[in-house]
Amino acid sequence: MRHTAMAVFLSLTATLAACGGAGSGATDTGGVPLGAPASYGDAPAQSTMSLDGRQAMLNLCQLEGGSVLNWTDPSGEARNACLLNPAGASAQHPLPLLVYLNPSLFSADKTAPLTGFIADAASADLTGDAARKGFILLMPEGRDTHHYYPFPDDTGVGWDNWYRNLDRSSPALNVDVAAIDHFIAAVKGMGIVDTKRVYLSGWSNGAAMAQLYALNTPGIAAAAVYSSPDPFSDVADPGAQTPFATALTPLMDIHNQCDIIGICQTGTRFHQTLAKRYPKLVQRPVIIDELFNEVQACDASCADQTVAPTDAGGALGSVGALNHLRWPLSWNTQMYAFMRQHPLP
Repeated sequence: MRHTAMAVFLSLTATLAACGGAGSGATDTGGVPLGAPASYGDAPAQSTMSLDGRQAMLNLCQLEGGSVLNWTDPSGEARNACLLNPAGASAQHPLPLLVYLNPSLFSADKTAPLTGFIADAASADLTGDAARKGFILLMPEGRDTHHYYPFPDDTGVGWDNWYRNLDRSSPALNVDVAAIDHFIAAVKGMGIVDTKRVYLSGWSNGAAMAQLYALNTPGIAAAAVYSSPDPFSDVADPGAQTPFATALTPLMDIHNQCDIIGICQTGTRFHQTLAKRYPKLVQRPVIIDELFNEVQACDASCADQTVAPTDAGGALGSVGALNHLRWPLSWNTQMYAFMRQHPLP
């Protein structure tokens, strides 16, 4: 029964994606109106201001020939991002912008090389135009904060997707959202970005933040992410909320059938809830096995949301953890295709 239900859900979402009628510029959801609730979920996470993380980003940019962008966020904390432009985007030759958000515990300098994005930025096709291959890669760095994840991921570098204030008119806007906003605007201000093709990606906690951000930010064309927890209700979140959106930004979300803390199960539930609330939202949820083949259902033995040595999907060194710590490189082509097929109008 579980396999049948998932097959129907995947078929429905694939059909919606093929129709291509909805996007971040659309307002007719086919269901619940777009809008954010008055409450923001949890309190803002406090940062520990990791100097090591900022130094690591500087080293990555120097190694890859990129530029380090710096900014002080509204809380007074220094923020930074790495900008890579290997395909030579310019005012005369604008290219898509791909924003990558790192997972929790692992900074962008340690994870971005594993995604293939750095290597692909010079030649991947995100436009369908043979004369405009490649993309600009922007990698903002997260903060060291408290997380609502089990130990050892209860603190560390990452993104605060639990404080869901994405109201740009609010003086208490989530500072991580403000940082992403700033760095995207800074790169756009250089005049080198194809503004109809600003995309997001992320890994784990970064994937959750990417989806939360994409659903609540104008000007984002699409997001394609890997191993995302539910951005609105996952594990021990005391401020869990029903998923909400202010933009119908197309989402592609790849999950392992066996992952840590029940991510496949909670991620599937997240996309099912979105489909019920916003039927016209284009979604492409994908579940893969250990060999990166697409399958139809999560592994029930990996549903436990604790991180314990006896857990099939939780313990470090378990199948779930090993799956979570690898990037599905063979799916990059399909992620790029999803982005390419969903520019802004």
